Amino acid sequence: MKWKLVFATTGAFALAAFTLGAGGAGRAMAESGASGPGALDDAQIAARVLALNRSDERMADAVKGKVVSIAVWQLAERISLDEAAVDEQFKGFVPADGRSDRTGIPDGRAEPMDLSNRSGDDLEQAYVDREVGSQQAMLATIDHELIPAARSGELQRRLADLRVEVAAHLQDAQNLQHAEWIRQTLEEQRADIGKEIGNDGA
Repeated sequence: MKWKLVFATTGAFALAAFTLGAGGAGRAMAESGASGPGALDDAQIAARVLALNRSDERMADAVKGKVVSIAVWQLAERISLDEAAVDEQFKGFVPADGRSDRTGIPDGRAEPMDLSNRSGDDLEQAYVDREVGSQQAMLATIDHELIPAARSGELQRRLADLRVEVAAHLQDAQNLQHAEWIRQTLEEQRADIGKEIGNDGA
C-alpha cells in the first residue's frame, strides 16, 4: 500500500483542531465544579484515560510487527510512544493500590480489532480506519465527559494537553486515509483509460 504522510504538518492541523474545540473545553473546565450525582471523580477520570491509552498502545505495538508501509508504521510508533508518556502523566491521579471504583462507568474504548486473519493492505487499511474512529471517540470523551467532570486544575490542564495530542493522532490517521483514497482513485482512472485505449484500438 502506497501510503504517504507528512508528519511535519500535523502540528498545524492539531493546533487548528484544538483551537476549534478550546472554547467548549474552556467552558467545560469552568463548569467542572458542578458535578452531579454519579459524575466521575479525578481518580476515575485518570483510570479511564489510562484504560483508553493502554488499549491503543497495545494495538499499535501489535500492528508495528505486521505492517509494511513506513507511514502506517510511523503512525503506530508515534501512538505507542505518546501513549506511554500519557501513562506517566495520569497514573499519579490513581490511588497507589491501583483501585478506582468504576462501577457502571463505560470505558468508551474502540472495538478490539482482530489481527489474526489480516495482512498487507487489508491490515493497514483496517488499522488506520480503526485509529480514526478511536481518536474521534477519545476526543468526544474528553470534551463531553472527562474535562467537565475534572475537579483538579492540574488534571484539567493535562486533559487539555491530551486533547491536543489526540487531535494530532486523528489528523495523522485521516491524512493516511486521504492518501489511500487518492491512490485508489488514480489507479481506477488509469485502469479506465487503459480500457478506453484498448477499445479504440480494437
